[in-house]
Amino acid sequence: MEQLRAAGDNGPQARQLLNALFRNVHNLKATASANGLTSLATAAHEFEDVLHSLRKQAVGSRLFLVQTDLDVNDFDRQFQSLKEILNKTGEVISTEPSVDNRQPSKVNFKILYAANQAPVGLPDPITIEELSTPAATNTFEQQLPVLERAFEKFAAELKTIPVGDVLAQAVRAGEAAAGATGKEVEFEIKGDATLLNQLPNAYITAPLLHLVRNAVDHGIETRGKVTIEICKRDELITITVTDNGRGIAPSLIEKIFQPGFSTKDHVSNISGRGVGLDVVKTTIEELGGTVTVCSIPGEGSSFELTLPIPSA
Repeated sequence: MEQLRAAGDNGPQARQLLNALFRNVHNLKATASANGLTSLATAAHEFEDVLHSLRKQAVGSRLFLVQTDLDVNDFDRQFQSLKEILNKTGEVISTEPSVDNRQPSKVNFKILYAANQAPVGLPDPITIEELSTPAATNTFEQQLPVLERAFEKFAAELKTIPVGDVLAQAVRAGEAAAGATGKEVEFEIKGDATLLNQLPNAYITAPLLHLVRNAVDHGIETRGKVTIEICKRDELITITVTDNGRGIAPSLIEKIFQPGFSTKDHVSNISGRGVGLDVVKTTIEELGGTVTVCSIPGEGSSFELTLPIPSA
């Protein structure tokens, strides 16, 4: 927050800081929910709403919404090509890909774009809409009081969160997600749980919570089972979260870790912002680890975190 105040009307810097704050609040929301801190989780969700709105603001530019449908099989190449064209004459502020179950072969992309004029030379099919919002005329410093008020309300709910056992937190997070979605979910822990004592719990807690919550919300349909397994391979520790739910379409496996990607058409307290798996991948890779996923549609999914054991 102090860095944001200092950023003033430096648009790119302010947006970068807002993105970082958004991810931190998203992680804290998951931890609060796992520990039964309902008021804090709700306040964090409301603070997310404000951050999500403010981080889309463009300072000193006109604001456009660019929308297009891309083929799932050629998604990455098409998007990168489009992004390169847009960045030649302006700045891509944010992207929101989503999948409509009525068009499983397409990925819809909403791109918030800041520039002095509407983009030209874009491939078809594409729609461009200029947005008439306060963000196009107000400076970030003028919008800062809105953020300050939201932060004060959020901070009032902050309290010390016990770290406890990371696996217990993960199970509580899953149980909370099951209760919120009305699903019957059994949780099982397998392997050697003591291996987690060799890892920095402060960093692996959030990724594990995200995976368990996602397994319940996205994987399990009405009832099912989520298994967390911990084992050691050479000098590596693996944490695997498996569900016996609906599975993931093969065409989407590489897309689910994209920032902003979500198959949800609405935002809930559990998911829908397209942040969770992006956070998981970023956090684990910063620790020198990897994230892999295996899924069979109709049978379930398995996410494996592989982490090196820190040297003494």
